[in-house]
Amino acid sequence: MIISSSQVQNVIKLYGKHIHRTGLTPKPDVTAPFAKTDQVSISADSRIKQKAIQAAKAAPDIREDRIQGLKEAIATGTYQVTDAEVAEKILFRNLVDKMV
Repeated sequence: MIISSSQVQNVIKLYGKHIHRTGLTPKPDVTAPFAKTDQVSISADSRIKQKAIQAAKAAPDIREDRIQGLKEAIATGTYQVTDAEVAEKILFRNLVDKMV
């Protein structure tokens, strides 16, 4: 015999109607004394990390003040980059690309 979930739901409804009509009290829940509640506690370190992440997300992606300064330096011809800085950035980017 196969019992479907709809049949179970119908039996539960009928049982509930019968209890209300006859004035019977249902049996107390025997598992109630053993019921556990879940609790979550967040450490102080985690709270600090969470605030740092929120601050980083709130910060703008583009630093307008830095861009403006670089634009001015390029326009006036005072922006200079050494060969070593260029090589370092190329190597670093190549390394990062290989890791990803």
